[in-house]
Amino acid sequence: MYQRMRKQVQTLLVAGLAIVIIGIVAGWLYSRLPSNNPQDSKQGCESVGGDWDNVVGQCLLSYKKAGETCVDGGQCVSGICSSPALTEEQKSALSQGPFTDIVGTCSANNEPIGCVPQVIKGSVSMDSMCLRESH
Repeated sequence: MYQRMRKQVQTLLVAGLAIVIIGIVAGWLYSRLPSNNPQDSKQGCESVGGDWDNVVGQCLLSYKKAGETCVDGGQCVSGICSSPALTEEQKSALSQGPFTDIVGTCSANNEPIGCVPQVIKGSVSMDSMCLRESH
């Protein structure tokens, strides 16, 4: 009985370790996808508002101040790219899918209160509405 339980515990530990290793490898591979590293190509760099330097082959990104245009919060000092004002009809339409090719403005506040539509990688979706909870 003791041997059988010990074998089951060992099997569970090995399975758990395998799951952890697979998760780490999958996360690393995901982070290498071109869509997660737009600064690695001229087209990707320009899609996030950067300037491609042909001499060094590198994307030059600078953080924008409040009120400047953006397509992702990563471009803003505050970390938040606010969407243009959405009508109630547009907010309802978000349940059908995200709006793409959206240009927003950098927020002055990095702690918005309530649900504020945010531009993430040029899109506004239901998922981007309530990213942070107020305290």
